[in-house]
Amino acid sequence: MNKAMSLRVEGVTKHYRAGGSTVKAVDGIDLVIEAGSSVAIVGPSGCGKSTLLGMLGGLEKPSAGRIWLDDVEISSLPEADRARIRRESIGFVFQSYDLLPFLTAQENVEFQEALTGGNGSDHSAALIERLGLAEHSTKLPDQLSGGQRQRVGIARALAHEPRLILGDEPTGELDSETSSSVLDLMLEAQKLTGATLIIVTHDVDVAARLGRVVALRDGKVVSDRSGALRA
Repeated sequence: MNKAMSLRVEGVTKHYRAGGSTVKAVDGIDLVIEAGSSVAIVGPSGCGKSTLLGMLGGLEKPSAGRIWLDDVEISSLPEADRARIRRESIGFVFQSYDLLPFLTAQENVEFQEALTGGNGSDHSAALIERLGLAEHSTKLPDQLSGGQRQRVGIARALAHEPRLILGDEPTGELDSETSSSVLDLMLEAQKLTGATLIIVTHDVDVAARLGRVVALRDGKVVSDRSGALRA
């Protein structure tokens, strides 16, 4: 089992220029997230949830403030070093699935493993089977349902056994039953890998099943509480 990542955020701000004015997508956020915990980041559209998640995963740098993954301050690292950390230690699950349309379900997972120096096709096949996709492993993404595509996305995110799993509205386009099933899989994956899990979501039912709920509004933290931990 890989050691989970802890995160520390100090005074993080992200500004964008839009139409000649400055937009504060994230405005002076402080957070400490313990290794192995599960956290939901919630709030209305445009409150900075996805922007914050992107900075936590090293996809972009803050305009001000600092972010640590364990004892590494990723906010000061050049893109090449942040890319290495993403490749080695972070698994992303996106709302849009982000699958390669010309590869089958299993090939999508194998491609991710190849990028991260993973364990090969046997490991990919085992992930596909664990996520209930064995009979769909040779199908292309457009031959799969939304829930099946998201399962492939989860398998791909787990291919390199990440220490941190980040989900950006991973159930946003799914019906309630499929959404619950996908979240079951993500929580199971967290238990299997021991990873830290952070999910951005609009869904209060999803948020309530995580250990902690951080609410944002206008780029600021307005609430930080323990989740309901519903089964």
